[in-house]
Amino acid sequence: MRALLGRLARLGLIATGVFAAGSALAEPVKIRIGWSTMPGHMIPVLYSNPSILKHYGKSYVVEPILFRGSTPQITAMAAGEVDMAAFSATALALAATNAGLDVKVVADIIQDGVDGHHSDSFLVKADSPIKTAEDLKGKRIATNAIGSASDTGMRVMLLNKGLQDKRDFTSIEVAFPNVPAMIDENKVDSGPVLQPMYGQLTKSGKFRKLFSVSDAVGPNSLVFLTARNDFLQKNKAAVMDFMEDHVTAMRWFMDPKNKQAGAEIIAKFTKQPPENFAYMFTKEDYYRDPYLVPNVPGIQVMIDASVKAGALPAAFTVAPKYVDVTFVTEAKKRIQATEAAAGGKAQ
Repeated sequence: MRALLGRLARLGLIATGVFAAGSALAEPVKIRIGWSTMPGHMIPVLYSNPSILKHYGKSYVVEPILFRGSTPQITAMAAGEVDMAAFSATALALAATNAGLDVKVVADIIQDGVDGHHSDSFLVKADSPIKTAEDLKGKRIATNAIGSASDTGMRVMLLNKGLQDKRDFTSIEVAFPNVPAMIDENKVDSGPVLQPMYGQLTKSGKFRKLFSVSDAVGPNSLVFLTARNDFLQKNKAAVMDFMEDHVTAMRWFMDPKNKQAGAEIIAKFTKQPPENFAYMFTKEDYYRDPYLVPNVPGIQVMIDASVKAGALPAAFTVAPKYVDVTFVTEAKKRIQATEAAAGGKAQ
């Protein structure tokens, strides 16, 4: 009898171990996503409305991680500290060529100057003697991060005017929120200012636009979502669910009937009044694809601009090697099927 009890106990322990292993396998996949600006990137607030998310907390969860810009996220991705990142075109090329990362473009975040939408802009004080890009010769220019999208646009613009960094001007890395104060205090002569601060400052009469990124390179894909390919392949089902929720959440914010509720969510996160975000999802905002399908030709535009600006040492081709639209394409199909079943109109 004692031997039988011992066998049963051992079986019980084995069963318990199997159950525990099954529970561990059922844990949601944690997706760590880098981002650097709000409300442009939107990543920190996209999961704040659980009622519209089918899979959050079941097959995946998200941990947003703040960075100064796109390029600092390369190091984090190489170190395995993030699974997805908000990259500029330059960051993508550097991640692949310098860091040797197997990284894929998986979704759109924001596009610059597309279809008449807002473009990242460099401001000066309203009474500044600087009237044109050529007048920045010998001046100090703020940039959020070397190799970022706005930094690339600035360098191309000045290169077109015959100006080179260190020889003809000085660039100083400054976090986006601190740029206006640096201009106002004459610590720099110009710098990139994002929405909603851009609209507030230009309307105040104290600042004026000098040039935009699209003035330098034309319409382009400013920032897009990338992912480590090993993470995508290991967690295909979870990433499919994540992307469906990710696109669904973005579409919820973009829906005019949710404008006020969305503005309040963004306002709570940024600690600003909701009315500051009235410009969002209008022509005063960046362009976003309605299903977040990445604008690969627009990424290549910025890659080519980065090569011209000297931010990249050689030509780099994005597609097809560094693109995987499998997940966002499946998300679009799922969402359109849901909308059709509900009697809605798919875009």
